[in-house]
Amino acid sequence: EKQALYYSGKKKAHSDKNVIIANTRSRRVGYLSPTYTGKTHDKKVADREQIVYPKRAILRKDTAFQAYEPRVQQTHQPKKNRVGKS
Repeated sequence: EKQALYYSGKKKAHSDKNVIIANTRSRRVGYLSPTYTGKTHDKKVADREQIVYPKRAILRKDTAFQAYEPRVQQTHQPKKNRVGKS
């Protein structure tokens, strides 16, 4: 039962996770979330932590944060590849 909390079906392993926010220019970590179980979705972690960004920030996020839209100047997210296409 306790192991089920840490089991990530996507990775097929027991894991922990953190959300990291880094400044790409200075290459410094600006925020490190507390550790969550591997089963917790990335967006849910970001929503729970209520992270505050500078208003003029440009946020580059991966596809795990599909509907995550904090109040920043811009957000950039890569397009998902269609299955079977490269």
